[in-house]
Amino acid sequence: MLDKIKATIATIGSDKVSLAGLAFAGQDFSGMNLKKANLSRTNFEKANLQKAVLSETILEWANLQEADLTEADCSKAKMFDANLQRATLVSCNLKEAYLGKVDLRHANLKNADLSKAQLHFADLRDANLEGVKMEGIDLRWVRYNDETKWPHEDFDPDLAGAIFYVRE
Repeated sequence: MLDKIKATIATIGSDKVSLAGLAFAGQDFSGMNLKKANLSRTNFEKANLQKAVLSETILEWANLQEADLTEADCSKAKMFDANLQRATLVSCNLKEAYLGKVDLRHANLKNADLSKAQLHFADLRDANLEGVKMEGIDLRWVRYNDETKWPHEDFDPDLAGAIFYVRE
């Protein structure tokens, strides 16, 4: 199936490709260019998306639980209500991405770029945000807990509109 996807992208371009609703759990999409593709409701659980190009991609309601997005380009991606629990997003480019209601519990975002990203109502409980670039980020109504690791110890998420949340 991956060969067919690559051939189709090479023929018509990734912006015309729709993988909406398909299942790719555990598969290797590392380095693949899926820019502007429709990936809504796609299952990428435990998939390898390292260095994949997912900029301006529609990933609404996608399952990326435990997926590896290390150094992936997700700039301007639309990820409304996506499941990124326990995902690895180390050094991932999420500039200007829309992450409304995204579940990032236990996700590792170390050194990611979240500049100008919108995280309305996202769940950051137990997430690692050490070294994350946050210039212009919108954290209103984001949930976090004592285990959430922020870019540095002096960062106060309450001043950015985030909500301390203790209940599981």
